[in-house]
Amino acid sequence: MGTGAALPEPGTTYEENARAKAEAVCEQCGRPALADDSGIEVLGLGGWPGPESARWMGEGASDRDRLLGLLDEVRRRSPGDARARYVAALAIARPGHATVVVRGQCDGVLVSPRGDGGFGYDPVFLSDELGVRFGEAAAQDKDAVSHRGRAVRALVASGALEDLGRG
Repeated sequence: MGTGAALPEPGTTYEENARAKAEAVCEQCGRPALADDSGIEVLGLGGWPGPESARWMGEGASDRDRLLGLLDEVRRRSPGDARARYVAALAIARPGHATVVVRGQCDGVLVSPRGDGGFGYDPVFLSDELGVRFGEAAAQDKDAVSHRGRAVRALVASGALEDLGRG
């Protein structure tokens, strides 16, 4: 795959998209490939925007546009329920092996923006476990409870990474 090549995201779930991307790169390169898909789900909005988290406002939207837009959607469509979760799926595709897909998630609530750490929706995601917005959290604290951190730990626990150095 060339630099900047678009990877397929044909699925309706994080797992389907992560699998499709990892398998496409593995097939093209003949080497192991790791891919992810992630997003935020608002419970009062039925899990929306989910896998569309980065795209629901269109290509020209910034992270700030999306997070303010999401807060507007919550106020408009679900004013009493701003509970949310971050979700990440990681997939590793290896020639001659079944693709392994794992998932991690963390729970919180959407609040007014504060903090300039992290990216995406982090300034409005108040972590249940940390008691602060991800945008305010120290990197090591966020990594300990984040959806991506949990997905990485699940991938390591799966054993799928153990044979990568053997051929």
